[in-house]
Amino acid sequence: MVEGTKQVEIFLFINPISKASLKMEEEVLKFMDVYEENTRMTIYSYHNTYTLHQYFKKNNLLAETALWNALNNDSFHLSLAFIAATMQGKKKSRAFLLAVQRKMFNKKKNLSKKILLESAEQADLDMEMFLLDLHSPFVQHLFTLDQEVASAMGVRDTPSCLLVTTGEDEKATLIENYITAEDLYEMV
Repeated sequence: MVEGTKQVEIFLFINPISKASLKMEEEVLKFMDVYEENTRMTIYSYHNTYTLHQYFKKNNLLAETALWNALNNDSFHLSLAFIAATMQGKKKSRAFLLAVQRKMFNKKKNLSKKILLESAEQADLDMEMFLLDLHSPFVQHLFTLDQEVASAMGVRDTPSCLLVTTGEDEKATLIENYITAEDLYEMV
């Protein structure tokens, strides 16, 4: 159990179009359900040529140009949409991201504007603000900053998790593979 003075900060680096990232998000949320008052999570959408290459490799996909371009665009656009949603609060943006991902993976739908808008409504986002933010240069700038944060923290692949605990025993642990709620319980 997390002591009252110990705080847990989880920085989760995800590829928003990756089912493995969705599973890890769900595991971190399970962990947070138990330690809600002492835990904070920040999600970074991390996307570059290397992470996309790893996605192809993990999913046994042939790196055909058309598929590469499509997945690259989906990851980039969903990253921007998530950042736009984050401007309305972390809880709403997590709800938005989970709604999009679950439609894509559980209902096997391709990313589309319709899915983004349905998920934004489902997450109770201000639609006018979401659409303005989605296409703003500021959101694109925040995306670039997220990439820089991930690089500065030593993240190379997704999903990855930086677990930071404060209190008597301050420590930071970068985990660059799938982690479960139980793993997090043991590490804290």
